[in-house]
Amino acid sequence: MTRLLPAASCSTRWAPEMMRGRHLLGLAFWLLLATLPHGAAAQSLDHYTLVMGFLPGKCLQKPELPLCQGLTLKDPAARNLTLIGLRPDARAGSVPLEDCDPLAGAFSVPIFAGEVDDAATRACKLPAMKLSPDLAKGLTEIMPSAAQCAERQYWSRYGACSMLSQENYFRRAVDRAKDMQRTMLNLAIAGAIGKRVKRDSLIEAFAQQFGDEATQSALQLVCGRAKERSIPILLEVRVKMRQLGTMRALTKEGLWQEPGDVMQQRCPDEFLVPEAGQPVPGAIAKPEIPGTVPAIEMPTVPQPKVPEVTAPTITVPQITAPQKPSPIQPDPTKPQPMDTEPMEVIPALPQ
Repeated sequence: MTRLLPAASCSTRWAPEMMRGRHLLGLAFWLLLATLPHGAAAQSLDHYTLVMGFLPGKCLQKPELPLCQGLTLKDPAARNLTLIGLRPDARAGSVPLEDCDPLAGAFSVPIFAGEVDDAATRACKLPAMKLSPDLAKGLTEIMPSAAQCAERQYWSRYGACSMLSQENYFRRAVDRAKDMQRTMLNLAIAGAIGKRVKRDSLIEAFAQQFGDEATQSALQLVCGRAKERSIPILLEVRVKMRQLGTMRALTKEGLWQEPGDVMQQRCPDEFLVPEAGQPVPGAIAKPEIPGTVPAIEMPTVPQPKVPEVTAPTITVPQITAPQKPSPIQPDPTKPQPMDTEPMEVIPALPQ
């Protein structure tokens, strides 16, 4: 026979369980609040920074990346700037716009035994982006790191701070990245692949299209060092844009122009635009400090041999008197002239 407990005893029995559940809900709520950025009310969006990368440079810095395996000039990503992300930037003095997605911090997926704990593994465990099929395809083409779920990590870190939907945010990022691939700057970078290039030549290519003032305030070149040799290589190109500039084609008016604000370049005067699949060239030989250069040994020139000249011996010729020619001996077989004078012939007297 089933025994029914009185109502009072039921409430007394389950009251601690209900209180424990309330405490857990309250704890979860406070944990969720803890993941929100401190001082969120002080955050104020000022402009955006379009971050474009040059994948061959990144592969020289980190050749172990999966994206670098088999990368050659046949791949468009090896000849053009590619999308890293569209970062919302706060006003000067405001709280940085970072880590605005509460789902990224409130929930974490544990790493199981045998799994590799790297950035790609952690990024792929974040919630997938809800994008239209055409936008998802365009994002994969212009953002190679999307194969490693980089778009999820960038959305969690920066995109969620834009207060845009995932569709609108990545639509702006993809469209403006395609605009950057059609700029004279991208063309100048492609033409310098495998060569050392002057920093000012790339800046001048951007200035010819968008003007000097916009270039000074909006453009920044970022370089790094190759892993094998300590030579500067191109890694990123960053462009500041107005909020309205992210919604329309890239123009001079859409760039962020702060009067008197000059972007600090993060590349030396000369650096390498690397070629995918090629080894790192040797560093440029630096001249030695004066006083440490060893003296140049001059080659030994042999002395020429001077020929010995002897004084000529002059002999005095002997002069002899000319000899009279010997008389011709008469031929005895022929009549000889008489030794006497010839007889004078007296003509006959006339009759």
